[in-house]
Amino acid sequence: MIRGFEQTHLLPAEDQGHLQWSAALGAGLIAGAILLIVPRGSPWSELTFFSPAIMRRALAPGYQLSLAAVWFAHLGISILYGLIISLSIARLTQARAVLVGGVVGVVLYVLNWAAVGFLAPSMRGNELSVLFTHVVFGLIAAGAYRGLLKRKKIA
Repeated sequence: MIRGFEQTHLLPAEDQGHLQWSAALGAGLIAGAILLIVPRGSPWSELTFFSPAIMRRALAPGYQLSLAAVWFAHLGISILYGLIISLSIARLTQARAVLVGGVVGVVLYVLNWAAVGFLAPSMRGNELSVLFTHVVFGLIAAGAYRGLLKRKKIA
């Protein structure tokens, strides 16, 4: 035992149960930035930081978008996903929030799969890795949201 060591205790959130918009936006940006750097949710993938991919879906050769436009689209979708995940976990504890974030990532994958199938079926393919990326995104966004919450100050 270390002498003088005190276990840290996390203070409760200021508005427990209500969405904190700045934390939700930050969570989406953090998760999006991580998956921009590691596009597949794994550093051992064929995609790189410079691959034109949005939420792990590589753009079909017919789409002529600049890399910056792809990054902005990816981060825009990440912010939207971050808000959805944050709304889903606002009232949960840290451990439950992360687990539910992964489940919401699966739901977002299904919605993404349906939208891509309707709007751009040529972008479909390698769905298992896209699903994995959505789950990883949900886990990261949920943890980031819970970590970014403003806490009550001790009087």
